[in-house]
Amino acid sequence: MIEIRLATPQDVPAISELMELAIAELQKGFLTPEQLESSRAGMGLDLQLIEDGTYFCVEEDGTLIGCGGWSRRATLYGGNHSAGRDPRLLDPATERARIRAMYTHPDHTRKGIG
Repeated sequence: MIEIRLATPQDVPAISELMELAIAELQKGFLTPEQLESSRAGMGLDLQLIEDGTYFCVEEDGTLIGCGGWSRRATLYGGNHSAGRDPRLLDPATERARIRAMYTHPDHTRKGIG
């Protein structure tokens, strides 16, 4: 059974592992090894999403198979390690929320998870 729930700080190791697997497996047919390595600089988990309660885990029978969320902050992409992060809250009257950090386990693509 598939369950969607809010991510917690305890999920960070599993989320990080899933992100790495998804980046490595799902992009390798489209990017060179150099591009793949470079892409990691702009990808990763932004803990602010978990702290804000806007990041979710998708589990099947207790196993993480997807994750993703949205942000009310100005940062467009990247993880804690990324330069240029902007924690400013967006103005909902003039700025849309951002879809952030969507990752799906390679064994679960094309199933509506991500």
